[in-house]
This record gives sequence, structure tokens and C-alpha cells, in this order.
Amino acid sequence: MATVKAVLRKKRNPEGHYPISIRITKDRKSSYLGTGQHIEEKYWDEKNRCVRKSHPNANIINNFILS
Repeated sequence: MATVKAVLRKKRNPEGHYPISIRITKDRKSSYLGTGQHIEEKYWDEKNRCVRKSHPNANIINNFILS
């Protein structure tokens, strides 16, 4: 069985934004898939693992993450 979760990686780009990645864990081994989306850390909701509604493109990015 594998688990799939959206995570905010901690490697910041020069603009100060952090990449959103999909973490896939199977047999205790994790691999990451980049989504190509970058946001500021203040817009990431760690509890719900999604972009906060205060971000201008929150609906678009959250729908992208879910698909």
C-alpha cells in the first residue's frame, strides 16, 4: 500500500517561494514528484496540506494538486 500527500519542500528559490511536491511513500521509501507550482510559505496550510484561501490562485492550485 502506498500513501500520497502534498508537501511543501524547504528549498527556497531566489524569489523566496517554496515548491509544492507530491510525496509518494511505499514500503517506507519516499519519492517526490514536482508539481511546478511555487508559493510563499505563509500561504501553505500544513494541517490540511493545501494552499490557504488567502492566496489569489488557491482554487486553481488546490484543484491541480488533487488531480
